[in-house]
Amino acid sequence: MPKALSWLAALSLTASAAVFMPQTAMAAETASVSTLFSSLSVTTETNTGYDRELFQHWIDADGDGCNTRSEVLQQESLTPVTFGSGCTVATGQWNSWYDGGTWTNASDVDIDHMVPLAEAWGSGASAWTAEQRRDYANDLTLDVALEAVTDNVNQSKSDRDPAEWMPPLAGTACEYVTDWVLVKYRWQLTVDAAEAAAISSTLQGGCGANVVQVPTIAVETTPVDPGPITFSDVNGSTQFNVEISWLASQGISTGWVEADGSRTYRPLNAVNRDAMAAFLYRLAGKPAFTPPATSPFSDITPSSQFYKEITWLAASGISTGWTEQDGSKTYRPLSPVNRDAMAAFLYRFGGNPAFSAPSTSPFVDVQVGSQFYQQITWLASQGISTGWDIGYGCRAYNPVQPVARDAMAAFMYRFVNGGTGGITGNNCSPPPPANPGDTKNCTSFSTWQAAQAWFDTYYPWYGDVARLDSDGDGIACESLPGHP
Repeated sequence: MPKALSWLAALSLTASAAVFMPQTAMAAETASVSTLFSSLSVTTETNTGYDRELFQHWIDADGDGCNTRSEVLQQESLTPVTFGSGCTVATGQWNSWYDGGTWTNASDVDIDHMVPLAEAWGSGASAWTAEQRRDYANDLTLDVALEAVTDNVNQSKSDRDPAEWMPPLAGTACEYVTDWVLVKYRWQLTVDAAEAAAISSTLQGGCGANVVQVPTIAVETTPVDPGPITFSDVNGSTQFNVEISWLASQGISTGWVEADGSRTYRPLNAVNRDAMAAFLYRLAGKPAFTPPATSPFSDITPSSQFYKEITWLAASGISTGWTEQDGSKTYRPLSPVNRDAMAAFLYRFGGNPAFSAPSTSPFVDVQVGSQFYQQITWLASQGISTGWDIGYGCRAYNPVQPVARDAMAAFMYRFVNGGTGGITGNNCSPPPPANPGDTKNCTSFSTWQAAQAWFDTYYPWYGDVARLDSDGDGIACESLPGHP
């Protein structure tokens, strides 16, 4: 529940340069809970060496004679508190939102560390200084870090994470997991696989889309190396398994944590445009970028998933979206990225390199002058994608086919590490089609385009075998709708 922090307490905590980093987010910066959760590292945890005494508490941070427990009790009481000796709170009124209990005696209330001390130790605090652990145990800066709750409920929770314990009161799961993520984000603590799966499950639907103020990061940490990432749906026989593993090792895509704690990559899923922005932003090394306060696109907002990455992509000129009939700009974040657009993304990401597109297309399904022809043929010349061999020396690119996640990994791997066997020419020599004879007339086709396509297929081999071009100008069935 919201708690006010006296300016003196805030000053006391933030003045310790050895403990706190400079603020990395503006006070007004917001993000979805899912976005903050996705930034947390997933790794194993160990409580070896944990001792509660390593987290000094409760302290009097602002020197007013009241320790942290007393501060929380005063701030969360719904009525004026009374005191016993000194600044020891005796009575008030506290609502324990974990279980719905209401208490008037302070002795019935515990101050719960949202992320328990033992849990914090196992997920990063073991590497902190004594001062950092002290400040974590007495964190009055983040209003959800410490909660006044029923004492026996707090004891029931103990040091368990959301995979092992959730508040017993119905309807509190989303708020609890949101607060848990905020604390872990602020203190840059890791999550284990089971914990991540439980949080992910709770965030499904509207909960994860809730917008929160981004907490100030409190400690400077060295990223924990989780070791090689493995996916349960990728193995040695999976196409592009080397490229997928490389993508994961670079932190460009680490997949999903499933309910059983395993990770999946979902290699055959299509890549959507919002995720493509995230992949490219990470491929670029997460460059410093402040997203605009007002979205340049009518179909995304500052709270949208990957808002920062999408607006970085637009600012970099890699993708500026569409101009709609009403003059608005849209990004279409959930539309899949087709293979022709992927070529354009990478070409622009590479700085629009100088390249003369070949006068003959290397692909039977990409014509000279077609959309993204230069970018597609540049991609082929670099060996980043040479399409499919369809026989007789012919190759197809399938430009309007959505890019799957496995192929996306291959595109990016070759972009960074170099492709092999680039192509620019065309050795396509298919055998002639069987002679259809005089089997068609103009009434066999509903449109001129269909008649012309049939004519163009057979004319180079057999001439106007069906006598569709009455005036010999190369245009078939000029009586049909749509003719030039």
